[in-house]
Amino acid sequence: MSQERKEAVQRLGITLLVLLGGVLLLPYVGSARAAINWELFGDAYSPDLSVSDNQGAPGSQFAFTGSGYQPNRLAVIFVNGQVVGGVTTDGSGTGRFIIDTNGVPDGELTVVMETDANVSAFKTITVDSGASVVNPPGGFSGPILGTTGSSTYLPFVQR
Repeated sequence: MSQERKEAVQRLGITLLVLLGGVLLLPYVGSARAAINWELFGDAYSPDLSVSDNQGAPGSQFAFTGSGYQPNRLAVIFVNGQVVGGVTTDGSGTGRFIIDTNGVPDGELTVVMETDANVSAFKTITVDSGASVVNPPGGFSGPILGTTGSSTYLPFVQR
């Protein structure tokens, strides 16, 4: 088969795929946007991340609860852009963890919980030497994740 004929067959195949795609959408022509409900696919998960306290002295342990995530998925925990650990969500899409600020200098920490489907939420907490040490509420359970509080902006450059 000549090169010219191969290209013609490829173009014909692509044209047929495009036309078939259009034909498959014909049942939706004239339907209201609500009938198709595209938003269902765009906002399948609406995660939220809550924290027990938003300010505490160095050495505090902040209790975080993430909800609205995919069920039974590994969620990665970031603090100021650094991976500090992970937690697996339960059957209802909830994950719990504790951030230990032992040795962390005063300042703000941005904590992010993210799953592999790019579903994430964040909270900012403040480490302040003038505040009291906070601990997780009684009965709260989850892995304890430590952090230095530093951020990496470029490879090998820390601030």
